[in-house]
Amino acid sequence: MSLLDAVIGNGPLPPDSVSQAAKKRQSELLSDKLAAEVAAGLRAVGFPGVRPAPGGPGEREFQGGLGPKKVDVSYADEQNGLMLAVSIKSINFAPFGKNLKNRFSDLCTEAISLHMRFPYAVVCALFAFPSGADRDVTPSRPASTFQRAVKLFGTVSGRREYTDPGEKFENVTLMLYEAPADGGVVPSVRLVNADTQRELTEQDYYQLLRDLYNTRNPQAAIGEQ
Repeated sequence: MSLLDAVIGNGPLPPDSVSQAAKKRQSELLSDKLAAEVAAGLRAVGFPGVRPAPGGPGEREFQGGLGPKKVDVSYADEQNGLMLAVSIKSINFAPFGKNLKNRFSDLCTEAISLHMRFPYAVVCALFAFPSGADRDVTPSRPASTFQRAVKLFGTVSGRREYTDPGEKFENVTLMLYEAPADGGVVPSVRLVNADTQRELTEQDYYQLLRDLYNTRNPQAAIGEQ
């Protein structure tokens, strides 16, 4: 049970020359696998009934302030509605920076929609890139796409109070992964908190989400305090 298992289970990345349909399918499969692992990680630190459930219901749809919104990973109940959400996004093929600003805008809109309806909800995002996104530097652009993404998402991460701007997330974490490949490549996962630009272990990540939830919900705190 780990994000690395999701990367390994998704297999090698196909070459950039494959069709857009194949790229889209590969990205969807990775997102599904990551969502399952994040849900399992949250259950392991004390969140009951997180979806997607193993062998059961998957993503859940909520009525957001701007219309219906499907949430990749969710913790909710009938009394309170959405309490914790994690949106899973990725850019898996070069040029990695091409759609970065569009994805940024999409995520901000998602945060606004969910926070309009559920202002107390802890809304987070996990954004994944392959290792190549940290190597695409040029003489005119010395920062890689991954480095730029960490700084960009840092501007909309760290929503502390329920009255803070709705377009901000309680947390955005960036994931850099090495997919399995021929030639002895060892798959790996690296997590970076956009708030602090510091690396997290996977256990740190789930504890961070739990801490954010407990700070927002002291009357219904989960796990260790």
